[in-house]
Amino acid sequence: MTLELWNTFATFGTFIVIAATAVAALVQLRHMRGGNQIAALQELRQETEAPEFVAGQQLVLREAASKLKDSEFRYQLANASTRTDDNRTLIAGFVKVGNFYESLGLLVKTGLVDRELALDWWASNAAQAWEALGPFARILRRARGPEIWENFEYIVVLAQDWLAAHPRGAYPAGVRRITEKDEWLEADAQYATSRAST
Repeated sequence: MTLELWNTFATFGTFIVIAATAVAALVQLRHMRGGNQIAALQELRQETEAPEFVAGQQLVLREAASKLKDSEFRYQLANASTRTDDNRTLIAGFVKVGNFYESLGLLVKTGLVDRELALDWWASNAAQAWEALGPFARILRRARGPEIWENFEYIVVLAQDWLAAHPRGAYPAGVRRITEKDEWLEADAQYATSRAST
């Protein structure tokens, strides 16, 4: 064999080693990215289960609509130095919920969390939270600008589109569903009617 032929084999061998190393690096990066997403999703899920978040979410659902009708509350919301202790506590609960969706929106926007995973998990909750807190955000934006909760707004826009595209949920098409009789349907409907009439 000539020296040129040996040189060609050596060059080809080097190319194979470099290509194999590049493929291995890409596979490793993909696994690392998946691990990072799992860690981020786990942390987000834990945050939504924390007592402070659950309490804030209950405040949002129970109190936001009625409190936003109160002009004194809206004034205190826009002017932090005038807030009473009761309103400060209430606003802190609202902010806890809004900031969670702000963080989620940022993670999705930057690609650190997969969009489809986040939307499958939180789309309806994000849309519901924005419905209650959107007026709150608009009041805060008067003084602080449109960047207040812009990532919260972003995830809600994605969530609204996702919910419109999945009106019956995201259960995979073609996979059978478990059909079970709802044994308490009639009794619960009667009970709900009796409660409504009292």
